[in-house]
Amino acid sequence: MNMTPKCVVCIFSQALRVCETLHADEETTKKVLDSVACMVPRWHFDETPPQVAARVYPKIAEILHTDDIYKEYKKEATERARRFVPYIESMIERSVDPFHASLKAAVAGNVIDLAATTQFDLEEEVQRVFDTPFAIDDSGALRALLEDASRLLVIADNAGEHLFDKVMMQHIKSIFPSIEIGYVVRGVPIINDVTCKEAKDARIDEVADIIDSGVDTPGLDLSRANAKAIEAYEKADVVIAKGMGNYESLNDNSIRPTFFLLKVKCEVVASSLGRDVGDIVCYQGECHAK
Repeated sequence: MNMTPKCVVCIFSQALRVCETLHADEETTKKVLDSVACMVPRWHFDETPPQVAARVYPKIAEILHTDDIYKEYKKEATERARRFVPYIESMIERSVDPFHASLKAAVAGNVIDLAATTQFDLEEEVQRVFDTPFAIDDSGALRALLEDASRLLVIADNAGEHLFDKVMMQHIKSIFPSIEIGYVVRGVPIINDVTCKEAKDARIDEVADIIDSGVDTPGLDLSRANAKAIEAYEKADVVIAKGMGNYESLNDNSIRPTFFLLKVKCEVVASSLGRDVGDIVCYQGECHAK
């Protein structure tokens, strides 16, 4: 999904939100905004928002003298999510369809997004999401493909929600015990996305092979992925891609059967999906395999 004028405004506003979140002083904030403003003329509408963000966030990090802007906030988000794991596990166990409920749990975690314009309250969202139908529900097609699949690839999104992803993968593994699962994470810290560190700390390797994608974009940009990630992607029978960054990166060029599992948090993605901000979707994207 390529950049739009609204994406330009959104990404620029993210620079201010970083400064506000980290309580940067006025002089530093002005320096960050000036720097990002100078980058705007070099943003192109044939790029995806994650590709542009991959240039913006390292520049912000350089000015703020850090290599991981949201390091502490990722820890806080993870701890907040951890408190809800027993609750979502109980909700799944009590449900009439644990598979469907596990997908809902993974979407509930997708509200943890420091780059989104619209923020959602985790406590309220976890309570509500199990009772909210998918605005696009291709979970039946996902289940059918998993029944015959040998390899599932889950493409991670944000820190915190990775704990909910683990619960989802555990349930998928219990339903389809012969399936091998790979869990793709970012190659370097970018916004609050999951890296190998957060995935290993959460012991996701208990249920899936953790794969460092090598990418520096907030979404799996296949043109930047390393050989291991590309191999895992090309061999996957089914792909579950979490969050808007992965949707923006993969929807137009996915060559594997891909299901996008996310909460719609911006008008551009809402328009692309034909849904509303706040909707949750389990959407099977078009496969562009030759």
